[in-house]
Parts: sequence; C-alpha cells; structure tokens
Amino acid sequence: MTLANALKVHLRVFDIHRTTLRVVTLRPQTLVRFSSNYYHDTWHILAGADGAVLLGRLLWGLAFQRHPGTMILIDAPHLVPTPFEADPPDPILLVPAGLTRIDDDVLRALTLRLRRAPGSPTTIRWHTFGMPAGLARDDARSRLSLNRRDRIWTRERMSKRAGFICYTAPPDILRAQAVGIYRMHNFFANYYPLAEHGARESWHYDGEFQLIPHFADDVSAARVARREIIEHEAAPIASDDDRWEIYHRKSRAALRLHAARSSSPHRVRLP
Repeated sequence: MTLANALKVHLRVFDIHRTTLRVVTLRPQTLVRFSSNYYHDTWHILAGADGAVLLGRLLWGLAFQRHPGTMILIDAPHLVPTPFEADPPDPILLVPAGLTRIDDDVLRALTLRLRRAPGSPTTIRWHTFGMPAGLARDDARSRLSLNRRDRIWTRERMSKRAGFICYTAPPDILRAQAVGIYRMHNFFANYYPLAEHGARESWHYDGEFQLIPHFADDVSAARVARREIIEHEAAPIASDDDRWEIYHRKSRAALRLHAARSSSPHRVRLP
C-alpha cells in the first residue's frame, strides 16, 4: 500500500470518568506485528521494516487529529513476545500532546473496558496527507534539531503508565519522528531515539524505536527457545542463567532459520 492510499483502522469511542476517548486500533487483517520491552533504562517499541513503515504512518496521521481524546493503541493480536527471550510485551499507546489528556485512573478504567466490553468498532480511514512531501524534503528531525533548546521538545515523553507504554508528543514532533522512523525501512537502521529532552539525564533518552531486520523469524525462534527452557511460555524467567540460555538458543535457531529461508524459495518458519 502506498502513501497515497489511506489505511483502514478501527475506532472505538468510550466515555470513561467524564472523559471521551477515541481509541484507534489496527484491524485484524493488518499483518504487521510489534513488541515492546524495557532495557538499559529505556522503553522500546520493536518491529521489523514493515513496522517502521506502519508506525511512521500512524504517527504522521496522529499529528493531524482534531478530536480530543484521540489515541492509538497497539495491542494483541498485533503485539507479540519480544524477539530476544520471548518476554511478554506491554501494550503501546500513542498520544498527541495538547489534544488528549490521560491519567492513570482513566488508563486503568480503559483496560477494564477493553477487557470486559470493548464494543463493536467502526472502520475509518487513516490519512497521511502531506507525508510524501515531508519525506522528500530535508530530514524533518534535522531541521527541528536546529533549535534543540526549544521548549517543545520537553513535551515529548515516553514512560510506562498503568500498564501501557505511553509515547506522547505534540504535532510538530509527531511529524518529525514519523518521517525519521518511516525512513528506517530503506536503510535498515537499528535504533531511533525518542523523548530525548524528557530524559532524566542529558546523555540519555526515555524511549526508542528499534528495527529488527528479521523480526518475525526472531520472535518465532525466541518462542521456541523459551519453551525449551521454561515449561510454560507465559511463566517468568527464573534466573539470569536461564535468560542467557534462552537468548543463545534463540540466536542459534534464528541463524538456522535465516539460512534455510535464504536457500529456499518457500517460506520457512519454526513451530
């Protein structure tokens, strides 16, 4: 699908604690998968090249929303275990600062509503007008970086709140980060920092998008390796030794899978 075509997404509207939330989610037909984790004091959104394209489009469209309470939720079935040790991920919320206000009580209530009575969604079109021109211009991130002392950067945040990994930014930053993340699929760049100015240390950033080139294969390999060490995949890892063993087994399995895939025209996947 090209940028000229709108994405089809689902919309659910909830009235929670006198707040109207417009929760946008991916449709079941969307095959892209994401994951999330917390590592090196940084919250990560993890995906493959297709995830970089989709996340870029979601962030760009989010920058142009006008209805208060709008947010994007990435959750099951589009959320899968991590591609490292198959740890369970946390759901991801993308929130436009200045348009949508959230607090922990509202988020906890939203979790209950989604679990108990999510209701039927409405299919809407998610437009990315102007994004091709944005990609054609000089890197938006570099242009905004000319004035990194601008207070607008302090409004970019990434943290865990009430069980969600929340990324919040105003429209200008949403557009800039959308362009940077989208472009990653062309170069298979691995890391894209987020919420640098909201970080606790000047050298640190609170969030990051990480592109994993063989994301789906690595997730499959990690799940296989985890089941070899832990009887129940959903159970926590008991020790650092087990964690390292899972990671090493996953790496070996992923190498075998990549080699098999590259030597065969047919799709190969671990069980």
